[in-house]
Amino acid sequence: MRKAFALFFLLAALLAACGGKGSFETVAPSDLKKHLDDPGVVVVDVRTPAEYLQGHVPRAVNLPLQEIEDWYKDLPTDKEIYLVCRSGHRSAQAMEFLKKHGFKGKVKSVKGGTLAWAQEGYPLSTAEEDPAKVLGKAPAHPKLTLPDLTLKRLGGGEVNLQQFKGRPVVINLWATWCPPCRAEMPLLAEAQSRYSGVTFVFVNQGEDEATIRKFLDEKGLVLEWVLLDPESKLSHLLRANGLPTTYFFDAEGNLVALHPGQLIEGLLEKYLEKLAR
Repeated sequence: MRKAFALFFLLAALLAACGGKGSFETVAPSDLKKHLDDPGVVVVDVRTPAEYLQGHVPRAVNLPLQEIEDWYKDLPTDKEIYLVCRSGHRSAQAMEFLKKHGFKGKVKSVKGGTLAWAQEGYPLSTAEEDPAKVLGKAPAHPKLTLPDLTLKRLGGGEVNLQQFKGRPVVINLWATWCPPCRAEMPLLAEAQSRYSGVTFVFVNQGEDEATIRKFLDEKGLVLEWVLLDPESKLSHLLRANGLPTTYFFDAEGNLVALHPGQLIEGLLEKYLEKLAR
């Protein structure tokens, strides 16, 4: 009996220790490359927006170090967080900040940053041009079309993206933990009500229904088409390099334009005007 009680308390102590603290380590770029396509991984580039646009790790979301107090509480604790900067110095600072403030997730700082990543021969994603200038040209990925993918709809039922053909479609890839996603959501919700001839589809990446519903309720957002993509399949099909990313398809399902990163009002209107042509 005594052994049983001792074993019980030992297991309880171990569980408490595992559940109460985060883990923090510095890893080589090869570790991130190995897990880059894992839906349980979030890559955070802590450089300035200007640096980020010059070249970043695919799928990375830009959350500047100088704004860490504003965004660190929104990071998901059930995913692996990889922190990246130019040389590894700022990502190490960000990891130390998260550790100091009791973050309970798994955090990895990429040693050597994007410099080491590029030296290993791994690709960097870049903003080739100002998105506003791309509007009058052919899309960056001319072969992309509306995917044949069936996803669960928030509130019940399933939807195949092909059913949206017949009218212009805007697809927004987003997550509740992503500050730029949250910032642009009211703008997209307003556009949804103003542009009745365009279908707006909000495809959440990697989160469950309860998390999504809580966010929408707290923000008072009413979105007609919210789809769940727990394995981030659409991000892979559409070659998204990070969140948020917004795609503009014509009525035939052909890609007209795409926008990586947060949308602002004037730019969104230009995209929608191009879509209506």
